[in-house]
Amino acid sequence: MKPWHSDIERHIAIWSQRLGHLSWWPRWVYHFTDVRNAAGILQSGALYSRAEALRRGLMQVDNASNEVISQTRLERQEFVRLYFRPRTPTQYRNEGIRPRGQRELDAHCPVPVYLCFDAQMILSADDTQFSDGNMASARVAYSGERDFFLSIPFAQVFHEGAIRQTDDKAEIIFRRNAEVLVPNRLSLEPTLKYIACRTAAERQTLLQLLPVQSRLRWSPLIRVAEQGLFYRYWTYIEQVVTMDDRVIFRFNPDSRTPGPFEISFSYRERGEGSERLLRSHADDLRNDLKIRVPGVTEGTVTLYLDDALTFAGTVTFNDLTF
Repeated sequence: MKPWHSDIERHIAIWSQRLGHLSWWPRWVYHFTDVRNAAGILQSGALYSRAEALRRGLMQVDNASNEVISQTRLERQEFVRLYFRPRTPTQYRNEGIRPRGQRELDAHCPVPVYLCFDAQMILSADDTQFSDGNMASARVAYSGERDFFLSIPFAQVFHEGAIRQTDDKAEIIFRRNAEVLVPNRLSLEPTLKYIACRTAAERQTLLQLLPVQSRLRWSPLIRVAEQGLFYRYWTYIEQVVTMDDRVIFRFNPDSRTPGPFEISFSYRERGEGSERLLRSHADDLRNDLKIRVPGVTEGTVTLYLDDALTFAGTVTFNDLTF
């Protein structure tokens, strides 16, 4: 533990008071990733640096832009990278299911999941370091020393909302991406406290991807998030409903990227080996997507939009809502 951990405790208390309705932000440090990666992380019991995750073949969906990564020095890719805050500029650029032709750069995090770690424990650990801005930037500085931590301009790191014309926009964006750096590997226990999903349907997807033992271990921590973690501007599943012999997918009606999408749907009846497959196309998914599956009672549904896993879960055809 850092000998100046009491300064970290004061930092958390001060910023929790200053941030008002976002008072919970400084109590955690954050890692967000696509649901498929999140399932792998929970199964492994640890969060790895980008370099180590690639070496181990653990990264199913790459949330980071190749353009940005190419600008990030190799030694910086050996850190497990957490954020001081959610709703970062990086998240703004890759959150949500976006059609192939509407993705910013080449970064994409279709179904984001937040891993929320105890800030006091992580920040106070002996080997934790901190950056004062975006680690891909040539001007970034990082250190694990007390004076450096206290010099970070947290008023800009925690800045939220629209940036005024009188503000230095580039500076605020740089600071909002400030990071918490753990060398190579971070065990999930005992510091992981919450696992946050956007909706109940996306929570079900994460649980579906986990084997039984991992599901039993982590399900008490997997929550549907309140406001303040996700932007929710793009396409995502709000609800999955069964009615008669139909599966009804209800999407974000305010999506900025409602299509076009290639749809891949599969259904496997419980106890049967074969799948029913459907491929289709949708120009606009702000309305319900209804798919008829005749002669079924209970089974597993999977939905992809383009290459993005959008939903996976077990459904029962007796008007239950998920």
